Amino acid sequence: MIWEKTEAFIFGSIMEQNWQLFLSFICFNFAYLISNFPLVCYLLCAAGLTLLISAFFNTLSITCKGRGVLVTGCDTGFGHELAKKLHSCGFTVFAGCLDGRSNGAIRLKRLGDESGRLHVIAIDVTSQEDVDKALCYVEENLPEHGLWGLVNNAGQSSSLGFLEWTPMKIYEKVMAVNVFGVIRVTNAFLPLIRKSQGRIVNVSSILARTLFPFSGSYTITKSVIDAYTTILRLEMKRFNVKVVVVEPGNFMTATNFSTCNGQGGFAFNSRRMWDQLDEKIQNDYGKNSLERQICIAEKLVEISEGEPSYVVNAMASGILRLYPKNRYFIASLSDKIMACSIQYLPLCISDLLVSGIESHTIPIAILHYVKYLVLVPSFVILLLLAAVLRTISV
Repeated sequence: MIWEKTEAFIFGSIMEQNWQLFLSFICFNFAYLISNFPLVCYLLCAAGLTLLISAFFNTLSITCKGRGVLVTGCDTGFGHELAKKLHSCGFTVFAGCLDGRSNGAIRLKRLGDESGRLHVIAIDVTSQEDVDKALCYVEENLPEHGLWGLVNNAGQSSSLGFLEWTPMKIYEKVMAVNVFGVIRVTNAFLPLIRKSQGRIVNVSSILARTLFPFSGSYTITKSVIDAYTTILRLEMKRFNVKVVVVEPGNFMTATNFSTCNGQGGFAFNSRRMWDQLDEKIQNDYGKNSLERQICIAEKLVEISEGEPSYVVNAMASGILRLYPKNRYFIASLSDKIMACSIQYLPLCISDLLVSGIESHTIPIAILHYVKYLVLVPSFVILLLLAAVLRTISV
């Protein structure tokens, strides 16, 4: 029971980006354990104090009243929850929904009818006409301090498949929403954001860091969004506009991406894509390659995070905080360790790791338990080091 509570505190702190408090706690404790080593003790105390100051600045927030925020993709998932959260904070929220008659849009309209601060806008980010109409509506209904924030949350998943299998129409469809839709909406509302010196929050993905096979078309778009956000952040510094990227980890069960946005399960769509391939390509890859990748995807759904509030809180922080981070990487500790391993290890090693998972040589379940493989030995080593230093100092 005690271990479960401790684990929940540690991993909850990491997911909620409160890791500064956790690390400062560790620094002060080790400073106490090795208090007979003044220099090391002072350095640890200085590090702990710096982390506490950083954590304090992360709590400073802006005034929400009289400021507007536009959020796209509010029919379901992260966008729907974010619209409700920002509304409860006091913002005037413009919730962009693909279908203004969807269940999510109807629920948001009810909130808007009660407060008068939540406006539901039917907007297809792939349509310039829809975006122009949304801009006119927002300009006519702006609160006192203008449009403070824009959250580009609308996204399109894709059928899972190797790059060679994926038809061009799928590439075009996913790019139209995930890339060109973000650029279209941003360019339309950027003058209003510049005027208020506000915020832009773009949603990327952990897949921009972990380039796994079989998710190519979606991963490509999120890598583009990463680059686009970085360039936009540098360009907007002169206008005092902060641009933030949020990178959710494996939250497939918390969104409708695991069912390809309601267009049938990814297994069904992947098999349909396979059936449309030339016989020569099917023979080259073999049917086993399809079933193996589907099995990996199903395992990832099983071990995915089911609580969307971590991502929603990070998006809200990008809008609310006086000093937001440039990047919010919201993932479980296991996902973060795996992502950093693939991203920073030599290519020959990271390729072996990915190939091992793909061929089932390395069980996919290890992705869920990798945190224990790293944390437990690290904790034991730190305790032994502290004990040795304590013994030497006696």
